[in-house]
Amino acid sequence: MISKTKQTTARFFKHLIRLIPKQFTGKLELQNTEEQKWQLYFDRGCLIWATGGNSAWRRWRRIFTQFCPFISLETLSLYTHDVCESWQYYIVNILLKQEKISLSQAISIINNTLVEVLFDLIQQDNLDTLQVTSISCNLQAEMMQPIFRLSIYEAFEKVKPIWQDWCEANLHNYSPNLAPVLNKPETLKKHTSTLIYQKFQALISKKLTLRDLAFYLKQDLLSLTKKLIHYVTQGIIKLTVLPDLPALAVVKFDALANEVKEIKKTNSPSLETTKNSISVDQTKLIACIDNCPIINTLIGKIITKSGYLFIGIEKSTLAVPTVVQVKPDLIFLDIDMPVINGYEVCSQIRKIPDFKNIPIVILTGRDSMIDRVRAQFVGCSEFINKPISQEKIEAIFKKYRKDSGEVSIQLLVSPFRNAAQKAFSFSCGMLRKYKF
Repeated sequence: MISKTKQTTARFFKHLIRLIPKQFTGKLELQNTEEQKWQLYFDRGCLIWATGGNSAWRRWRRIFTQFCPFISLETLSLYTHDVCESWQYYIVNILLKQEKISLSQAISIINNTLVEVLFDLIQQDNLDTLQVTSISCNLQAEMMQPIFRLSIYEAFEKVKPIWQDWCEANLHNYSPNLAPVLNKPETLKKHTSTLIYQKFQALISKKLTLRDLAFYLKQDLLSLTKKLIHYVTQGIIKLTVLPDLPALAVVKFDALANEVKEIKKTNSPSLETTKNSISVDQTKLIACIDNCPIINTLIGKIITKSGYLFIGIEKSTLAVPTVVQVKPDLIFLDIDMPVINGYEVCSQIRKIPDFKNIPIVILTGRDSMIDRVRAQFVGCSEFINKPISQEKIEAIFKKYRKDSGEVSIQLLVSPFRNAAQKAFSFSCGMLRKYKF
């Protein structure tokens, strides 16, 4: 059995190495005969993230809770892979930047996720046929600067002993993602005390996988599973597949995106226009990213009266994924926002190829040379000083649209370029101070 285990582990990793060039950046998509899918993400030949399987959300919550017990996932905005490359990785990135979690916590989350997914894939490779597709591509913004990188050989050394111990205990046919369910409660009652039976029944009724149970009871997964397998072989307990946990805020977020898409498709007549409005194509969408609902409401009224569609985004953590999802034609962006400021949001948007030339107009109550230089560095197109007025907003519309009435997608030369060039002569110490 040990020899076969070594062969299975080595075969899987050798297969990975054959598929991955030395400096491979992109992802591997793996699928079994039951159409379960996994994704492995690589940066320059090293693993940086993994997800998928039938317990992706369940795994994420458990590992996140293990290393970040004081942060509630219920209060976070989570996204599907349709919004960014990986919503889990994006959230870790955000919390790390916000300094709500430490680098050590972030690495622990990533490292444990990689090991767990690789274990599952080795087991799948042992029990089933895996179809693997290699996709070389530029990763999305949240993965451009990986938090942690693990070589294939390091990953092999981490996973190999765990899989070997699992097989030595004759558990190679049992997935730790299976959940124990009472099959013969009366038989269990006869062989245990009332107290033990009640505790056992209470745990089983929680609908937890073997991994979940081990975490919940603070026990070693292997030891716990070996104890339970005794009851499985007697038919008292059976192991079943649980559905994954719900996707939290994803449904709400996708509903928002679909609503915007529907508005653009149907050219909704409900949006107000006036006789003095600018003549434009009403399928053009303008976004405003500002944590102040009053500013969003004010700009929204001006934009809809001018004949454009509007979407307001108040959470800075939702800014980039929302922009990617709804693809606005022009963005108004506030500098002073919590969690992620406007400079960071602008920089992230500019890193996405489809948005390199979209006009991004900074809204600010500050107008120093330093602010303008910093904005120029991250790629903003224009500055508007608060307070906001209809005249200022309409002036932006006129400037960033062609004669045909369409919003221009060309990044125009900003009026403060000369100021930026002068300020560029500031000392490197000054630039570092302002974190350019």
